Amino acid sequence: MNAHIAVIAPRDIGWIRAAVGSMMLVDEDVATAHLVVTAPEYAAAVLTHAPGSLCVIIGEPVAAADPRVAHFIRRGIPLEHAFALIASLAGGRPYAPLLPEPDSPVAARTAQRAFVASRRLAAATDLADAEAQAVAAVIELCAADRAHCLFHDPEDGGLWSEALMRESGDDRRSTAGLVGFAARTGLMAFAERVEQDRRWVAAIDDPTGEPGGRLLVQPIASPSGAIHAILAAARGAREPAFTQADADLLARYAALAGPFLDQLSSHRQAQEIAHEATDPEGLFRTEAVEAQGETRWGDVIRVTPMWMSRAYWLLVALLIGAAAYLWVGTVSTYSSGPAVIRATARAEVVARTAGNITAVEGAPGEEVAAGAVIARLDDQNQRAALDRAEEEFDSQLRNHMLDPSDSAADGALRALRQARDAARSALEERVVRAASGGAIADMRVHPGQHVQPGDIVASLVQGEGGLEVIALLPGEDRPQLAPGMTVRLELLGYRYAYQSFQIDSVTPDVIGPSEARRVVGQEVADGLKFGGPVVLVRGRLQRDVFEADGRTFRYHDGMLGAAEVRVRLDRILFSLFPWLKGL
Repeated sequence: MNAHIAVIAPRDIGWIRAAVGSMMLVDEDVATAHLVVTAPEYAAAVLTHAPGSLCVIIGEPVAAADPRVAHFIRRGIPLEHAFALIASLAGGRPYAPLLPEPDSPVAARTAQRAFVASRRLAAATDLADAEAQAVAAVIELCAADRAHCLFHDPEDGGLWSEALMRESGDDRRSTAGLVGFAARTGLMAFAERVEQDRRWVAAIDDPTGEPGGRLLVQPIASPSGAIHAILAAARGAREPAFTQADADLLARYAALAGPFLDQLSSHRQAQEIAHEATDPEGLFRTEAVEAQGETRWGDVIRVTPMWMSRAYWLLVALLIGAAAYLWVGTVSTYSSGPAVIRATARAEVVARTAGNITAVEGAPGEEVAAGAVIARLDDQNQRAALDRAEEEFDSQLRNHMLDPSDSAADGALRALRQARDAARSALEERVVRAASGGAIADMRVHPGQHVQPGDIVASLVQGEGGLEVIALLPGEDRPQLAPGMTVRLELLGYRYAYQSFQIDSVTPDVIGPSEARRVVGQEVADGLKFGGPVVLVRGRLQRDVFEADGRTFRYHDGMLGAAEVRVRLDRILFSLFPWLKGL
């Protein structure tokens, strides 16, 4: 990197040299410097004598009126952070790290979630829409308490929330904070505890946050490297810290969202140009614009009599052909709805009582036998109740043995035995066991998590089983559905790669949405959209792989899609004029 850094800060030049190493030239010559790093007391002189250079000020962040003040650096910032910031500002463009291609099923599912969330930005018509969609996506993908989407102007470093701008204005700049660091460097910024990070500035990063909170910041860059916006995911101090998986998922979403923001930016520029064109003081005169919009009449149509008769008979033939097509042609009516792929050899392990998880005994991939402990719930109260019941039982048993003829003591002993057995049963309910043997497919809980009765703790795969498709079709189509009919399946994320299977069974009754969610599994039901009563259609896949775009992929439990089956075939004429059926 052939860049010249001028440092006008005698007490700080040492750690600046340590930060940039031999990658850049560091001296005190501001005349040819690409970037000037200065102490606050020299800032005014530097801005006067180096009018063409950006300036980084060492010290606490303050409001800077001069747009050449690019950033503030606090003393004590880690050297790698200082190097990234200085190198980016001196080089003229932020870093643009490349994301690796998915190389595992877990990475592929992560990329799929980010892709689905990013597609919602395609419907945004302005920055406010885009901001709302991005904030919702960040909260969903990172399980954040709150999120922010700040747009960034690379020319003057402006940062703003479109919603806040429309309400009361927003005059933030990328001169400080984790958000400013990400905007200037193009790098993800992560703070496990915000007050421990020297880059943190509450007024810029998270004005509504609390001390001790956690923050994950990810820039959205264009292909040219310019930073369009910065996404910030925040959690409270009592929430778990963000993981590398959260950071990778947010980075994937930002990479996919960049092109949509590029298109939105181009659309806004085109609108501004069009507005200027119609402005009385714009490029075109008002009279010219009004003249262009006037209605113009052409010459009178002159019909040549030589081909009029031929055109008439041609029109008659077309009408006869259209009538014949309406009578002979048919149109299909389809029943369609969401579908999910489920493993037939899968079993769920659920909690029998409410409580907080204190220990997780199993791990994904581990083989367990029937009755094996999967997890334990907080059992302090139940264990104390059992200890009291056993102590009272032992005491009463001694009294009974001293006087076996005492019927009152015998009755009390029986009641205490029942209380002891009930306490043992309550203690046993705090242990989550596998109802059958198998391999743990995934673990849904972690220590400290609160569960309710019926919540899924883990799922087991019992040997080699096939896959079946469960389609949720509208309830009103139940009389027209029957086993043996062919269903066309389109998997989510694999457009136009259609699969087909035959219906094996159809539920005899129409069920409501809540019951349908229970049948397909609550862990995947949130991804399904159906508004009314449905009928469940089941069918087995003939193969465990499918092809899309010339590549072969495997089916996996929980994959979502859309299913449709033809239920009726009518003539086009009857579809256009239904009343003709009654004649």
